[in-house]
Amino acid sequence: ERLVGSEMWIRDRKYIIISGLNLRDNNRGTAALGYGAISFLQQRENLKEGTILLNIRCYKNFLKSCNRKCKEEILSVNSITWHRKTIGIFIIEWWLLRKLGILLPWSQTAKLLKSVEYVAAINGGDGFSDIYGTDTFHSRLLETWIALKMNIPVIQLPQTLGPFQLQRNYDEARYILSHSKTVYVRDDKFTPELKKMGIKNELTKDLSAYMQPEPWNIDIKPNSVGINVSGLAYSNGFRTLAGQFDAYPELIDRLICHFRDKGHTIYLIPHSYNYEIPEPNNDDMVACKAAYDKLKDKSNVIFVDKDLISPQVKYVISKMSFFIGTRMHANFASIYSGVPLFGLAYSYKFEGAFNANGLDGKNQTAMIIGIKEKDINGIIEKVEKTYQKYSFGNL
Repeated sequence: ERLVGSEMWIRDRKYIIISGLNLRDNNRGTAALGYGAISFLQQRENLKEGTILLNIRCYKNFLKSCNRKCKEEILSVNSITWHRKTIGIFIIEWWLLRKLGILLPWSQTAKLLKSVEYVAAINGGDGFSDIYGTDTFHSRLLETWIALKMNIPVIQLPQTLGPFQLQRNYDEARYILSHSKTVYVRDDKFTPELKKMGIKNELTKDLSAYMQPEPWNIDIKPNSVGINVSGLAYSNGFRTLAGQFDAYPELIDRLICHFRDKGHTIYLIPHSYNYEIPEPNNDDMVACKAAYDKLKDKSNVIFVDKDLISPQVKYVISKMSFFIGTRMHANFASIYSGVPLFGLAYSYKFEGAFNANGLDGKNQTAMIIGIKEKDINGIIEKVEKTYQKYSFGNL
């Protein structure tokens, strides 16, 4: 037996599910959560070597034999080998379980799920919210709802909870949280709501803090400034946030020039991208290239044009003298590497996450939702104050 939060569980099962675990996710921040989740659960003594990681996907075509087969793979995290098994659940089988609480007893899925010790939910780190839309919120809840329907314990891993724009989504979130065995959070922004719900929680670091940087062959110039350019903001066409970032490309252009004029080498660092097939309106590699191409003078500006895994991106960021990030997990890579930074925020999660890590969320972030050209000077002044605070004014 072992103590987990306030729950005593008995280890008599050999599988666990880490929902959303994808070490090659386009979003290197989401992938970082996977690396960090394994380390976090190990440190909390919830995960031991030899445990099999189970992944579930929902499929519609029963006639395709590949949908019914198990896929097995080997993952390496912190020099430890983990076996991972992916199984499918037929959409009708999922509907019966979700709506009626019925799981077909003869199915392979049912047999494996009965051996699952718990589900640890990542939810994309900030996806337990409808800020990106209701569909995105629901898309991350498959394993959680399976667990709840089968009375499998659920752990909510450290993340930002909320906000919720629709009452029905809030009510669903409340139900899930109230039926979770343990709730970890990485900031206190949703704490008042958790208190109203009567839900105990534990504040801890973001999962990406537990992922170690991986060195690779790159020459980083001394006193460099890193800028993460978000494809979400640069494209200005991403789902419910479309049209909110009119002046973001101009802001990035001005920030590059501002810090290059101080004598820094600038690194444009993508953090969420698909190197082969860019995601429309959300690809940082595309945005970094656009920002680079826009420059009339490209001297002392380096575009990190390489297909990197999350620990390698964290390594680049860890070598910066100052960092400016739009993706929250790009900022986390900076925070947990001890690199001074400023966050260009599109959600309250930024300020809360900065504060939770001992930084000044109010003064080290600037909200760029609704940004117009008239706002750029004020944002750059705010960035400069943070820069000066960390004494990088004189090289």
